[in-house]
Amino acid sequence: MDVFELHRDVIRDYSAYTRSFIRIGDQRVEEAVRREIDEGLLWPEPLLQLNPSFEPGESIEQLINQGLLHETCGQIFR
Repeated sequence: MDVFELHRDVIRDYSAYTRSFIRIGDQRVEEAVRREIDEGLLWPEPLLQLNPSFEPGESIEQLINQGLLHETCGQIFR
């Protein structure tokens, strides 16, 4: 699966859907709105992030037993 192609397809389909119900009486305003849509007003560029690798450590349960984490964390991070 090419995530960039998927992104383009989703944006293309959403753009067509959005444009299908925009009805503006003033031609100048309609042109301005369509120009903004064409320039990506309604959807940001894809966000790419890298998460650093972390050194493995103790388990949540071990950290709770050591008093470093509240015991509720054991229920949250299952």
